[in-house]
Amino acid sequence: MTDTPDDSPQENSQPTDHPTGEDSPGCLPAVVAGTLLMLIVAFVLCGVTTWILFQKRTEIASRSLQGFIPNIEQSLLEPDDKARVIEQLETLINQMRDPNYDPAQAAAIMQRIVRLPIPHWGELDAVESFVRKELEGDEQQQAVKQLSRVRRAVEMNQATVFDIVDVLEPVAVIDETPIGRSLKTKLTRQDVDEVIVRAKRLADRAEITDQKFDRVDMADILAREIQTAKTEGGY
Repeated sequence: MTDTPDDSPQENSQPTDHPTGEDSPGCLPAVVAGTLLMLIVAFVLCGVTTWILFQKRTEIASRSLQGFIPNIEQSLLEPDDKARVIEQLETLINQMRDPNYDPAQAAAIMQRIVRLPIPHWGELDAVESFVRKELEGDEQQQAVKQLSRVRRAVEMNQATVFDIVDVLEPVAVIDETPIGRSLKTKLTRQDVDEVIVRAKRLADRAEITDQKFDRVDMADILAREIQTAKTEGGY
């Protein structure tokens, strides 16, 4: 008996040219393309926003100064000093309203002004007033000297508003005023002693000579910083 050929279809063992579901890239290319597109759009928007803000530096500086004046009006600066500071800021605001005002100069001025402890200058005076009233002899002289050294550090650009806020922290209280803090209504010897310790630490770090310095009005420091910004730029 002879074998007959098997006519049943044979399975093709050769690999096919069509990818299976497991080999298909699926949605990955679309996800990658979408992500890249979003990054490009974000980059463009960031660039446009930066350009707009760059062009509006003068307007931003002017509005910032306007918002700063009420803080100074409520500060403890001496009346004459306060009036001179506000006058200088109002003059700047009027100058910056000129469409041709140099944006780079406006930015440099703001960069220097925001470093100054303008509202806190009067708080240092209040602490010194307490020292002169409650302390005597060498203790009083040493405390007054350390406070004068802190002012000198600001005058020499060796201390900023952040440093002065830290020095005054023991006699400050958090509140709802525009700057978020104010001097305590009643100062205590313990709090003031801590202020003096911090003042000495700051002055030593700034390498200020260990001597008493004459008080300088904030208006004079502000005028110098504005002029320096106009001639030398910011930091």
